[in-house]
Amino acid sequence: MKQKPLFKSKGLKGIWAPLVMALFLPVSSFAAESNIKSADKGGMFFHQVNITGTIKDSKGQPLPGASVKIKGTSTGTSTDANGAFRLNLPSGAETLVISMMGYKTQEIPAAGKTTISVTLADETSDLDEVIVVGYGTVKKRDLTGAVSSVKADDIVLTPTANAMNALQGKVSGMDITTLSGKSGSSPKIRLRGNRSAFGSNDPLYIIDGIQGSYAELNPNDIESIDVLKDASSTAIYGSAGANGVVMITTKKGKAGSSTISFDSFFGYNGFPKYPHGLTGDNYIKLKREAYRGANDVYPEFMSNIFTIPGQLAAYEAGKWVDWVDLALRDGTQQNYSVAVTGGTEKTKAYLSLNYNNEQGLIKNDQNKKYAVRANIDHTLSKIFKVGTNLQLTYTDNDAAAQNIFGNSLTFAPLGDAFDANGKINNKPVEGVTNPLSDQIENQYENNTLNTYFAGNAYLEVKPINGLSFRSVIGTTLVSSRNGKYFGTQSIANPVAGYKIPAAVIENQRTVNYRWENILTYDFDIKDNHHFSVTGVTSLAKNRTESNSAGASGFDMDSYSYHNLSAGTSAIINSAYMQDQSTSFVGRMNYNYKGKYLLSLSNRWDGVSRLSVGHKWDSFPAGAVAWRISDEDFFKEVKSLSSLKLRIGYGVTGNSGGVLAYGTQAGGYNAPRPVGFGDVAAPTFILNQLLANRELGWEKSYNTNIGLDAEFFKGIVNLTVDWYNTDTKDMLYQRDLPASLGGSWGAPFKIWQNIGEMNNKGLEILVSTRNIERDNFSWGSTFTFATNKEKITSLPGGKDLISSKFFYGQPLTAHYDYKYLGIWQENEAVEAAKYNSEPGDIKVATDGTFNADGKHPYSATDKVVLGSEVPDWTAGLQNNFRYKNFDASVMLTARWGQMIASNLITRYNPISATTGNSPDDIDYWTPENPGAYLPRPGIHSSTSGYIGFDALKYVNGSFFKIRNLTLGYTLPKGISKKVALQKLRFYATANNPFIFTKSDLLKYQDPETNGSDNFPLTKQFVLGLNVTF
Repeated sequence: MKQKPLFKSKGLKGIWAPLVMALFLPVSSFAAESNIKSADKGGMFFHQVNITGTIKDSKGQPLPGASVKIKGTSTGTSTDANGAFRLNLPSGAETLVISMMGYKTQEIPAAGKTTISVTLADETSDLDEVIVVGYGTVKKRDLTGAVSSVKADDIVLTPTANAMNALQGKVSGMDITTLSGKSGSSPKIRLRGNRSAFGSNDPLYIIDGIQGSYAELNPNDIESIDVLKDASSTAIYGSAGANGVVMITTKKGKAGSSTISFDSFFGYNGFPKYPHGLTGDNYIKLKREAYRGANDVYPEFMSNIFTIPGQLAAYEAGKWVDWVDLALRDGTQQNYSVAVTGGTEKTKAYLSLNYNNEQGLIKNDQNKKYAVRANIDHTLSKIFKVGTNLQLTYTDNDAAAQNIFGNSLTFAPLGDAFDANGKINNKPVEGVTNPLSDQIENQYENNTLNTYFAGNAYLEVKPINGLSFRSVIGTTLVSSRNGKYFGTQSIANPVAGYKIPAAVIENQRTVNYRWENILTYDFDIKDNHHFSVTGVTSLAKNRTESNSAGASGFDMDSYSYHNLSAGTSAIINSAYMQDQSTSFVGRMNYNYKGKYLLSLSNRWDGVSRLSVGHKWDSFPAGAVAWRISDEDFFKEVKSLSSLKLRIGYGVTGNSGGVLAYGTQAGGYNAPRPVGFGDVAAPTFILNQLLANRELGWEKSYNTNIGLDAEFFKGIVNLTVDWYNTDTKDMLYQRDLPASLGGSWGAPFKIWQNIGEMNNKGLEILVSTRNIERDNFSWGSTFTFATNKEKITSLPGGKDLISSKFFYGQPLTAHYDYKYLGIWQENEAVEAAKYNSEPGDIKVATDGTFNADGKHPYSATDKVVLGSEVPDWTAGLQNNFRYKNFDASVMLTARWGQMIASNLITRYNPISATTGNSPDDIDYWTPENPGAYLPRPGIHSSTSGYIGFDALKYVNGSFFKIRNLTLGYTLPKGISKKVALQKLRFYATANNPFIFTKSDLLKYQDPETNGSDNFPLTKQFVLGLNVTF
C-alpha cells in the first residue's frame, strides 16, 4: 500500500492557511516539500545535468513525496507515487539533501552522477523514548500503564518560578489551577479528581527517586516530568500513590568539556482583571437609591446621606479616593539561573544557582527565592557507581494583609488618603478607616523565612549482566519561621477592635529520612521471553517539632515581633509529632516478542498512624498490553505505524489526614473556664479526639483501559484512556452528637472509615508534526479530559449537610439558595407570600406553604447548585519554527464548573450612609428592572436579603490564551564568533486573553474559583538564554 502525504504543500495558500491554523487540532501533516522550479531564477548556473533516482524505505518500499533538494539552495523537487524523481543538477552542485517526515535526513554526493538510489532509515520513534516509572525506567513502547511525559524543552517554554505552572494544559487528566496571584503561591493540582474527604488529594512527588517538594525546584534544572495516573502504575507506591505520582528527573552532568548556561527573564505583572470602588456621581447615585429604598423618597439634602459632618465636608470639597488604585501596584518578577555541566567518562557533575524575586500586585507582597542544586555521579568501576543529588532552597516571603483588595472596594471613598508628609492617614476622614492602614510602616508584618534541604546519596552495583542493586538514602530538612505583628492601626489585627498591638512567632522544623533498596534482575528465557523482576524495601521516618510564642500590649510598634518580652498576656505553645512507615515491594514485568506485555506488582505498607491490627495492608496491581501493530496481519496497514491496547487494574491506599496520633485519644485546653459558681476549677485537659481502634486504610480500586496509536511513522500520535475508580472506607473525622459530651464549639471527634465515592473519566492526548522542513516546522499537542466525581455512600444513608457532602455530588459541591432573579413590581402579591417585596432576591423553594399560605425562605430551601469540578478541561499547544525564529501558543479551557465569586457579593446594598461597592454593579430599581443585584436600602442588614450569598454562584467556564512566546536564536556562525554555543532572546505574554461564559466575571479570572484577595494578572516577559 503506497503512502501518500496528507496534504500537498501548494494547497496551503490564500485563505487555507488561516483556516487550518484556526482548527483546534490540525490532524493533517505535510510529508513532503512542494515542487520547486528546477532552475535557479538568478541564472547563476549555466550548465545543467539531468539526474534521476528512486527513494525507498528500509523495507524497499518506494517513498512518494520525499523531498530532494540541492544543498544550500531552494532548488529541488519531490518524488512521485513510485518514489522516483528527476532533477536538473546545475554545474557546481555537489550534494543532494533527501528528507521526509518520519525518516532520517541524508546528504548524498551527486557530482558526476546521473542516477542514484537512496534508502532512508527510520527516524528514532517516540516509542523508544525512556519513561521514568516507579523504581525504574521503561521504553514508551513497553508501557502497560497510563503515563504522560513532558520534557525540558516544553517546561522552559513557560517562564515561571514554579515548574507545575508550566504543565498547565499539557497533561491530560492533570487539572492545574492558579488560585491566587499572591507572590510565591503554588497552583492547586489534581490528577483524575478528588478521592478523599479529609485526606490529601495532592499527587505524590518523586524527585530523582526520593519523595520531595516541587515548589523549591528551579524549573531550568528539570530534565523531564513523568506523570503516573492509573493504579497499575502508582500502586507500587502504595498508600503514598493514591492520588497519582509525579516523577521529576533533574538534569545530570555529561562527559566532555564544561558547558555554562545562563537563563534570565524579567516579567511585568500588569493589567489585572479587577474593578474599582464607586466614586463621584456613581457613588452618590447608589446612596440616593439606598435612601429611597429605605424611605420611599430620594434624600432632600446631602446631609441625609452624609450624616457625619466630616464626610459631608469631604464630599463638598471633592475629596474622592480610589482606594484600589492606591492599594495595588504593577508587580514584577525577575529570575536568574546559572548552570554548569561537564565531566569525564567516570565523573559527571551538574551545578546550578537560581535567584527569583517576585513582587505581587498588592503592595508589601513579595517573595524571594534562592536555590542551589548539585548532581554528581561517579563510576568507581564496571561494577560500582555512586552519586548524590542535593537541593538547597531559601525563601523570604512578605505577605500582604489578606483582605486589602476587598476593603479597597467596600470602604467609603472619601477623605485624605495621605497626610501633608505623604504618609498614610489611618483615618482619612471622620468615621472612615483607611483600607491601606496595614501598609502603614510598622503596623503590619507577616514574614516567613523557609530553608529547605533535600539530599540523597546512592550506591549502584551491577555484579553480573542483567542484575543491578541500588541503595538510596535520602533526607529532607525544612526549617521555617513565621513572624507576625499587628499594630493599633492594623485592620488585620486579630484582637477585637484592633486597638491592642499583638505579635506572634512560630517556628517549625521537619526532618524526614528515607532509605530504599532496589534489586532488579533482567533476563531472557530463550529469545522470545523477557523478564524484569524488581524487589524494593523502603523505610521512612518523619519528625516535626514546632513552637510558638505570642504577646500583646506593646508600647512601641518598632518592636515588631522581635521583642515579645516587651508585651503582656504571653502565650506559649509547643508540639512534637513522629511517625514512620515500612514497605516491601515486588514487581515482575514480562513481554513475549515485545508484543504481549504483562506487569504485576504488590506493595505491603505499614504505617504507625493507624490502629493496631490495621497498620499493615497490601496494594496489588496488574496490567496487560498487546502491541497489535506487531502482529503479522497488521503489516499491510502502512498508515498506522504502531497500535497498542492496555488494560490495568490496581489498588491504592490513603492514610493521609490522620496525623501521627490521630487514632489515639488526644486532648486540648478547655475553650472556656469551668468551675462551680464563681470559683474556677483547676486547670484541666479535655479529651476531644476519641480513639478508634478499628481505623484502617482508605482504599481506591482503579480500572484503566488505554489505547496508544502512532500514524505515519510518528507524524500523528494518539493516546486515549478510560478509567473508573471506586474509593471505599473513606477517612472521615466525625463530630459526635452533643449528647455524648464535649463543649460548645468543640464536640467530641473520632476518625472513622465511612463513605464511598466514584471517579470515572476519559483522557485524550494527540500530538502532531504538521510541517517539518529545513526552514520551517509546526507541531501541535492537544489534551482533553473529563472526570465525573460523585459520592456514592455516606454514613446513615443521609447527606452530611454540615460538611457539604451529598449523594451523587462531588466533594466540592456548592450548597445554598438557588437564585431565580429579582422580584418585579408586577409580582408584589406573589412576593409577599415569601415575605419579600419588589427588588428582593427571588430563590427556588421546596414548594410548600404554611397554614397562612406563606413560605418564608428557610434553610430547607437550599439545594446543591453545582461544583468546582469542571465537566471537561482541554489544552492546545502549537509550536512554530521559521529559520532562527520560534513561536509557541498555549491555549487552555476549563468548562462546566461553578465558582463562588466573592467579588459579586462585595456589593453593599444595606446602607445609604456607609461603605462602598465595586463600580461595575448593576442593581435593581423600578427604572432598571432587568438588573442582577437586589434593590439597595430595602433591608437594614445583609441577612435581611435572603439568598444574598446565592448571587455569587456563577458558571465559571472559561477559555484562555495562557501563553504566547516569540523567540529568536542567533545564527550559529555569529554565535561562534563571540564564543557562544547559543544565544536566544524571547518575549512572552502569560495569561494575555481570557474569555468567560458568564458576563458577571468580566472583572475576575474564574481560575481563582471566585477568590478576589489576590487577583490574577497578565504578565509580559522578556528573557534571555545563553550557552557558553
